[in-house]
Amino acid sequence: MQYHPVHAPAECHDMSDIRKEIDHIDYTVIQLLSVRFNYVKAASKFKKSTTDVQATERFNSMLEKRKQWADELGLNGEVIRTLYADLVKYFIAEELKEFARK
Repeated sequence: MQYHPVHAPAECHDMSDIRKEIDHIDYTVIQLLSVRFNYVKAASKFKKSTTDVQATERFNSMLEKRKQWADELGLNGEVIRTLYADLVKYFIAEELKEFARK
């Protein structure tokens, strides 16, 4: 899934164009998060314990990588790290529910 803008930022004519693009971007991001969540749920079948689900070392290294990517793209890496920490904690909680159903 890739984002295809109707207008590039410099081509927007008014705030309406800007808001439409932002809404379109946010919807695309949320669609991708939904796809990511399906992989998270599928991962539970390969894990043998709740410790495997929580995967603390993987969690921490993943957060550092997202921070690095954000920094490289000119975003505030700490903000993105926090955003992903909250998101992945939610996903882990849901994965634990899926794991418990096994």
